[in-house]
Amino acid sequence: MGKGRADKEERSWRKQQGVIWFLCNASTHTMGSSPPKTTIRAMASPAATQISPHAHGRNRDEMRRDAKSLMNRLKSVQADAAFVSEIAGLFPQFPVLGVCLKVRLLFSSPLPRLRVLLLTSNYCGTLANERCGTWYVHPSKIHKPGVYFKSTDGHTGIWDFNLRRYNPHLITTIINHGGCIIVDSTRKGKRVPDALSKTIPIWCATINNAVRKCALSNQAKELQRHDREQTQASGQRTREAHAAENPSSSDSALEPSKRGDYGDVFDSSMLKAPALNAERWDTRYHSLPSLISRSEHAQIADKIDGFAEKLMRFTDMTPLTTRLQKPIRPIWLTPQSFLLKDDLPDYSQVGFLPVICLSASRVVQDGMEERDGYLYVQGSGDDEEMWAKGLRPDLFWDNEEYLLEDGITAEECEKRASEVVREAKRKQLEKSTHRPKDGKSERSAEGGQSIFTPSMELFSEIKPSPIWIGNNASGRIPECWEAGFDMVINCGLEIQRDPRFEWQADTAKDHVTVLGTTSQNGEQATLCVLQRHQWEVAGSPSSSSETGEANGIPARNQNDQDFYYLHLPIAEGKKGQHQLLEMIPVAIKAVRQLYAARAEAIQPQQAPTSPKILVHCQQGMDRSVGIALSLLVSSFDESTGAYCGADAIHPTTATKEVIQKRLFQVMSHRLAARPSRATLKMVNTYFMSPTDPPPAKYKQ
Repeated sequence: MGKGRADKEERSWRKQQGVIWFLCNASTHTMGSSPPKTTIRAMASPAATQISPHAHGRNRDEMRRDAKSLMNRLKSVQADAAFVSEIAGLFPQFPVLGVCLKVRLLFSSPLPRLRVLLLTSNYCGTLANERCGTWYVHPSKIHKPGVYFKSTDGHTGIWDFNLRRYNPHLITTIINHGGCIIVDSTRKGKRVPDALSKTIPIWCATINNAVRKCALSNQAKELQRHDREQTQASGQRTREAHAAENPSSSDSALEPSKRGDYGDVFDSSMLKAPALNAERWDTRYHSLPSLISRSEHAQIADKIDGFAEKLMRFTDMTPLTTRLQKPIRPIWLTPQSFLLKDDLPDYSQVGFLPVICLSASRVVQDGMEERDGYLYVQGSGDDEEMWAKGLRPDLFWDNEEYLLEDGITAEECEKRASEVVREAKRKQLEKSTHRPKDGKSERSAEGGQSIFTPSMELFSEIKPSPIWIGNNASGRIPECWEAGFDMVINCGLEIQRDPRFEWQADTAKDHVTVLGTTSQNGEQATLCVLQRHQWEVAGSPSSSSETGEANGIPARNQNDQDFYYLHLPIAEGKKGQHQLLEMIPVAIKAVRQLYAARAEAIQPQQAPTSPKILVHCQQGMDRSVGIALSLLVSSFDESTGAYCGADAIHPTTATKEVIQKRLFQVMSHRLAARPSRATLKMVNTYFMSPTDPPPAKYKQ
């Protein structure tokens, strides 16, 4: 009786959640022999082969081996992408994005109620997971940039709103388009991964709560200000009345125009924020009752308020109180879902902005299903390191017909994929060694369409500071200086070599300063200082023949601007952790040298200008983020971005919260930033270690 009562209460709770999607598996559909013609049955597993239990047992090991086959993976991706394209076509207003999470369709009402089922948004865009989801959306259709969520933030018992995955650009996308579609897939037989079933709903509820809290706080401040001004106005009117009765009073000399009307000063805009409407602004945590138990739902809901408070400590939500006209709400969609194609709701008329979480893959037994000519693998786009053999989503879609030609064998598919990867590497090598003579970038010179990912964004400004974070392509000499940067800090082991700037030792010694060795391999940190007329002559093909190699660089001009290139040879991976720790003080001192030189060069009547500093590594994700974060904490004011190096924060005075705030600042502006735990640990060690930081190996 106890269990039956509990089950009844659970069913009642699920029904009360008001789920607007009907969860239905095609294989158990009981609404009739076939869905109506106006209904789309998403990816009804075409040409699937039924395997007997005995045959399945005999072939299980072989099927698991085949599941890693490149051809089977690509054909599975192709099939799932067709479903994604079909759904995206139903909601052309919504951008499609990819994310690090898993998805599936959510329905919880019978087909006759499907009229209210798509209550999310007819004007969204499609986004793909930065890793898995990008496989399922053709590059020409995916919204740029993608979004970054992780299922670990939704794992049972460790639910979290991670500030490193705040995705502020996603909020802008949702506001601009009225919603969005986020694409990903999941393996292990799940219908919806934790990232889609929990992480994104946590994100939505946290944003909604933070916006409402901020609006209420601003309202209270505005009302208090209004009360103070009304009190002042009342006192002013009393004094004016007294002055009228006593003309000798000095207050009578006040002109009416100067007294002002304090009642008009009140700005009621803060009192009209949509989030102030408690009846319309939904701050609840929404989940899938079919996947999330009532107990887990309640535990997560209890944490949302704390997540919102944490978010508000690190960023000002005031702009969103007026820009975000409706709360954000998740909607789930999977290939097991049914939609009424001819009766889609108008999401512009509903009370929220929908985030459609679209799961690309069908749920199949053991995650595998034999189909006509290949083995379907659920969530094929996940764990690409195990099967892709260097193939990227953009390479696959550019060569889709060639790689998956009719009748192709698995061996031939892998052979062709290797050719595609080799050709892509060859072209990339040519780009790095041959540059357009007109100085334009390779992308514009070729005129071809490039596939965007956040890591391909050359550089990002970390406002309001003068720090920029970029990838390897952004730090090429001399293009980096010509792009307007006064100092470039290369945090990678290698420098993009250019024969024009390779000099003999006696030529280089006047322009290059050795800052010290980093570790056992003897790599040296170096600082190169040049002026424009020097690198223009150095880059001239005739400079060596006309002036001689040793004397090929003109002397420094006292009145010209200096351009700095700091090379911090920090290896990727574990072996680069301690190198990063040693290079932090080197970077800080080099920036201090830059500002000191700029201060000396300023003329008496010349207004000081802030130099632009580019920090880059291979992809602009990890090492460069660590160095840039260290510079922000040590040398730049948080609110104004002004340099405060002379009074820089001493390493022992920087708190963990200060470092977290500056990291949040970086993550909000550099979408590609993915600092590893090891990198952040080294930054924390430098600023918070009870012992002195490692000596900065910096030699003049």
